[in-house]
Amino acid sequence: MESSLKVSILVPIYNVKNYIGKCLDSVFTQSYTNVEYVFVDDCSTDNSLQVLKSKLAEYSISSDKYTVLCHSENQGIAQTRIDLLSEAKGDYIQFIDSDDWIEKDMIAQMVEATDNGKIDIVGCDYSVIYNNGSVCHVKENYSDNPYDNMIKCIDYNIATTLWKLLIRKSLFKKFSIDKDVNIGEDYLISIMLYYYANSFTAVNLPLYNYVHANNNRLSYKMTRSLSDHTTAVKKIERFFKENRLLNDKINNYLFLRKFNIKSNYLKNNTFDINKYKSTFPESDKAWRQINYSRNEKIKFWFAEKKLYFILKLIHKI
Repeated sequence: MESSLKVSILVPIYNVKNYIGKCLDSVFTQSYTNVEYVFVDDCSTDNSLQVLKSKLAEYSISSDKYTVLCHSENQGIAQTRIDLLSEAKGDYIQFIDSDDWIEKDMIAQMVEATDNGKIDIVGCDYSVIYNNGSVCHVKENYSDNPYDNMIKCIDYNIATTLWKLLIRKSLFKKFSIDKDVNIGEDYLISIMLYYYANSFTAVNLPLYNYVHANNNRLSYKMTRSLSDHTTAVKKIERFFKENRLLNDKINNYLFLRKFNIKSNYLKNNTFDINKYKSTFPESDKAWRQINYSRNEKIKFWFAEKKLYFILKLIHKI
């Protein structure tokens, strides 16, 4: 007998005409049927929306089981998630990126793991599908304790992606999604969800298939990405301070994360000495704790000693 728990499957869409068909095939053929579908198209410039309409007709999806919203201009993934959640009516939320696909029993197995709705968040393992067709199965290092998973997110010891989680909808009422953070929004949201969750369990099977080949999924420039990640870390640090969660362990994780972001400004494609100097200056010496290559460490040593003219010469070579 199928569970009475309703799952809202939320699918953001943006320029995925070559991928969305397979995604929808996997979504519309799930063995668990107590679901609704919510789609938000973020002003795609290809025919992604036409593919969606065709698949809805192909599978004879009843109009009372799905909602389609279309942005008149591109607003980014954060606002798209906000709009998806605003339309969701289920007990649980399952995000699925429209260029990925899921195993036939994913929703059924995740719902079963909730123990009739007693569990706040259920996680699963996933597979990464590469351009050359190779597949890498990723086994996540989950804990049964949501707080421990929050710490693992800070340290990137588990992936901070929403699509591998079945999430009790009411958790999203406990915090607001920052619509201005579009790269790294999963990092912010995941940490908040684990903080507010009272229970967690995992299905240790690769139920989600992440397609690494799509270049459109990160349509923002790298510099925008770094800016958003910087904002995300600042907001997380403020959140921890406000809730008196900061301790030596968390401080050190954030310290290393700050430098991980900062270090990108010494790389060839994002080289910017001024941004390197202004981004998290308190983490200037964190490179000493990280296993960088010898050449990278030399650059960081020059930066620590403020020998920026040498770094500029190296960059020009």
